[in-house]
Amino acid sequence: MTAALAERPTPAAPRPGDPRRAMLALARTEGVRLLRHPAVIAGLLLFTGPEIHRWLTGRANRFPVLQDEDWSTQFLALLVLGGGALIAANLAALRADRHATTGLYDTLVLPPAWRTGAFLLAVLPFTLLVAVLTATRIALLAALPGSAGRPDPAELALHPAVVLLFGAAGVLLARLVRTVIVAPLLLLAAAVAVYAAGLSLPGHVRWLLPVALEQPPMPVPVALTSRPSGWHLAYVAGLIVLVALAAPVAAGARSRRLVMAGVAALSVTAGAGAAQYLPVGDAVRDARATAAERPAEMQDCRSTGPVTYCAFGDFGPWTGDWDTVVRGVLRGVPAEAAGRPLVIRQRVSMVERMADGQVVTAEEQAAAAAEWQRIDPGAVTVGTRWGDGRSEMSLAGLVAYQVVTHETAPAHIPVCGARGVLVAWLAGQATPETAAGLRAVDATSWGGVPFGDMQFPVGFSVPDREMAAASALLRRPSGDVAATVARSWAELTAAGTSADRAGELLGVPVPPLPPVEERIQCDG
Repeated sequence: MTAALAERPTPAAPRPGDPRRAMLALARTEGVRLLRHPAVIAGLLLFTGPEIHRWLTGRANRFPVLQDEDWSTQFLALLVLGGGALIAANLAALRADRHATTGLYDTLVLPPAWRTGAFLLAVLPFTLLVAVLTATRIALLAALPGSAGRPDPAELALHPAVVLLFGAAGVLLARLVRTVIVAPLLLLAAAVAVYAAGLSLPGHVRWLLPVALEQPPMPVPVALTSRPSGWHLAYVAGLIVLVALAAPVAAGARSRRLVMAGVAALSVTAGAGAAQYLPVGDAVRDARATAAERPAEMQDCRSTGPVTYCAFGDFGPWTGDWDTVVRGVLRGVPAEAAGRPLVIRQRVSMVERMADGQVVTAEEQAAAAAEWQRIDPGAVTVGTRWGDGRSEMSLAGLVAYQVVTHETAPAHIPVCGARGVLVAWLAGQATPETAAGLRAVDATSWGGVPFGDMQFPVGFSVPDREMAAASALLRRPSGDVAATVARSWAELTAAGTSADRAGELLGVPVPPLPPVEERIQCDG
């Protein structure tokens, strides 16, 4: 029995001063301190505060496009969350230098390289918190009845990845430069670089930064998106490993494992960075061509009475809200006009028509509008933005224009006279949202109120003179105005009826004509 006990191996007792255990203990302590750091708390408040305020005040977008929402907050995450991690981690790693206690650390268990590893590990709890916040935000948006599309997990994962990258960069800076001013300067340089790249720098520079701002002219269906999110996440992950390995090396660590890990991380970074510039795949190109030339092949349609609504699959939940606006417009017209068949077709455009310095002649506008209408003659165009007031107002205006004129929207030209007054009133009285959108656009426009998405070649504007008469009508009960409109419908919708005559028929004042040199060349 004694011999058996003697042969049984005795488990090795933990070696006093085990650096791994000490590193993990220090990492736990520093992780809690980092979460309580003022820079981190301020970053969390700046990131979540505006969102919470919009939800509490009812101003949150009830119709989010999830494939845009997943990356739209990446720059903010870099600036406030990544910035908080950068500054807090840098100050923690520089604590001994700031307190003039560097010499005392030489008497402790942990060598400098292991202490550096603890500071790197301390960033992980904050990174996990950011991941939870990001997932919670997108889950709340996806739960809304009006949400469209689906988020990209790689885009969402970039939020915590940026925090981890900047936190590791803060530790590395502390080992390279013994001053606290460098971390804020790095944050400022990164923010300026990302913002400038999103405005003007070529795409091949943009994707080498931690966050890439590359916004299409409008939200598009998932099948049409082409952001290399997966490769970009792998690229940033490679940068994280490189920075995290460089920090202990700067603190004096030397080992073959570090070299091998560094080579592997460099290979991943270079390979993923290069893969970001692969051309757009055939599937995306084909989907874009189909969406532009044959949108009906990618859409689902449903009919409500005489109105048919066709939307891309991602945006199907919006058709009910489109119907509310359209029915609001038709409620103000005679039954015969309201009963005519109407098609509402969702369209997308990948062409940036609002680029700075771009000049488009009237002939080019007319040609673009004719080509646009050739795709689906007679259909009213609706875009991929909704819930902002202006989108509702634009759809209401386009529907009203077609009901009044029996024509599709023109090439962004003014619509004057009685038709302009009537179209503006019909759009504004449709729903409270269209009324609010019309007031907001009227308050910020000059010369006239535009209707329609400016990224589309079709639309129109109602000059200020006609808009003033329409605004006066909108201050009166809509039922009373609708009755008057019904009695004078034929004259109000005639192309030659003037705004002054519309004012007489509807009982509202119309401002005098402006000087000849300031008058707008009108259609109708």
